[in-house]
Amino acid sequence: MIKMAAVVVLGVLFLTNGFGGFAAPTVWADSGKVSVILNGKLLETNPHSAYNKGSTVMIPLREASNALKYTTTYQKSSETITLTRINEIIKWKLNEHQVSINDAQELFFKDDIEFRQDHIYVPISFFKTIGLVTSYDGESNQVEVYTPEVTASVIAGLLVGGKYNELSERYHYDVVVNKPSSNGLLKDWKQITVKAGNYHGIKSTKSSYNEGQFSIRCVLDFAETEIPIEIILNTSGKIIELRETL
Repeated sequence: MIKMAAVVVLGVLFLTNGFGGFAAPTVWADSGKVSVILNGKLLETNPHSAYNKGSTVMIPLREASNALKYTTTYQKSSETITLTRINEIIKWKLNEHQVSINDAQELFFKDDIEFRQDHIYVPISFFKTIGLVTSYDGESNQVEVYTPEVTASVIAGLLVGGKYNELSERYHYDVVVNKPSSNGLLKDWKQITVKAGNYHGIKSTKSSYNEGQFSIRCVLDFAETEIPIEIILNTSGKIIELRETL
């Protein structure tokens, strides 16, 4: 599970237009070449490029983690790799599939890591396991990975900004048909700014991945109050459920 505690400014939200967040260019890769989009930006990896392996894609860890704002360290004596980002510490040992998050949660990813030219490559299941919203399009041979705060910020921005058509087109979610959960305070998503006042941004996020679904719990910060919601997405980045939580 991942915790974030940075308020995201609303002004950047409406510049976005991708699977999980920022405008992601569709790169029609050459045969056998994989393109990797991280938070909306194309990862330049030459000479350490991503590559296909069976049903998965192998991605250079250091280049990808740097692009996602992680600090990467390697302790040779214990063969332990640590990724650090704000309030998040991810550890795992080479040749193992168990990941420790904040020394409080242990998760497992499938597929093996690989070494090429003294570089570590991880499968896309690794990014899913640590809670990053991840998808792969076999037709374009393109991987997209988004941090949960980026995905949550875009969806929340469309929701509170009244951009319901765009929310439906991009995430297949209809605010008219899908009402907030009955245990919440809202009866209609369109009431959200009426109840809470001006929207300031995302205050915090927690994310997890399990059985083909991403769960992002976030707190929306308004002038008058805070509203916690949960966003559940499938592996294509489409909203399965959006609900207010208590």
